Amino acid sequence: MMSVQMKRKFQISAFLFLCILFIPMSARTQEEKKTTVIFVCEHGGARSTIASLYFNKMALDNHLPYQAIFRGLTPDPIITQETEKGLIKDGFETASLSPIALSAKDITPNTLLISLDCTPSSSYQTYHAWGGIPAISEDYNAARNAIVKLLNELVIELKNKKQLTKN
Repeated sequence: MMSVQMKRKFQISAFLFLCILFIPMSARTQEEKKTTVIFVCEHGGARSTIASLYFNKMALDNHLPYQAIFRGLTPDPIITQETEKGLIKDGFETASLSPIALSAKDITPNTLLISLDCTPSSSYQTYHAWGGIPAISEDYNAARNAIVKLLNELVIELKNKKQLTKN
């Protein structure tokens, strides 16, 4: 016959086992519910990179179910020096950032494509087309500020969209 103490240990062990089993699944389910925002620019190493990093921070701060990635139409092998220096100064990690070409497999029904001073193929449906952003090579701060201004507007738009879907 099991003692009360042994039963309690068994119940705690069973509970911990279930937590270990199901918590990663619920976290994964929440992650899967996130909509991907793809920021694309011509070379994928400046405007779209800045936009994706700042957007991910803003989405996290505002509890929005969105995750951004960056792409290029004709990607450079690395992000630009000006972008890297500016992002590091702004407190972002840049070691793993590498431009990737936009492809059809990036686009899903839950994807929002936002172009920055470029025109993706007409086969891609663009959610927003942002133009007139200053060149990062000329003035990183001006470019970043223009991008962040557009991102603030996007976050407000997505927050309103989130509130509409809750009703």
